[in-house]
Amino acid sequence: MASVTLSNLRVPASEHLKSMAVRGRNRSNAEVIVKLQNALTKRKSNRGILIGLIILVLILTGAYGYYQSTPHPQAQAKTLNIDIRAVMQNGVAHHVFDPGTITVRRSDYIVMTVTNTDPQDVHGITIPDLILNTGPLAPGQSTKLEFNADTAGTFTMLCSVPGCADDHAQMIGQLIVTG
Repeated sequence: MASVTLSNLRVPASEHLKSMAVRGRNRSNAEVIVKLQNALTKRKSNRGILIGLIILVLILTGAYGYYQSTPHPQAQAKTLNIDIRAVMQNGVAHHVFDPGTITVRRSDYIVMTVTNTDPQDVHGITIPDLILNTGPLAPGQSTKLEFNADTAGTFTMLCSVPGCADDHAQMIGQLIVTG
């Protein structure tokens, strides 16, 4: 009888040797075949586990890539306009921020357009606690301040140009961040 190895083991030969072992003719060959079949089954089982793990890794990698490429809800952008105005009262110019109070929600992304509508004086806006400053704005000039409103509280807006007008110290507004 030919020697039995993994490379030349065929189904008909193994069935024949099994039937011989059952009939009691050759126990040692039957034991060898059973062991070889168990080894093959284990290798197939291990191969199946390995293929399953590879497929699982590919699925998880694909899911992670999809999650990373999917747009996530961003902070809501809020566009605000503030004018620096000269308002005449009893023949005297009073400089104000219009609107004087702005309310936004925490986590909003703020785009604040500041325009100096005073026809004569240079003004600007600073919010010192948030380290925001337009710098000086000439009459008719605009600029944007963009920032994340990530800290709740009430913040004072001031004119950023010292001595811009007689009422410079009264040019005060508020930014309120809720939530």
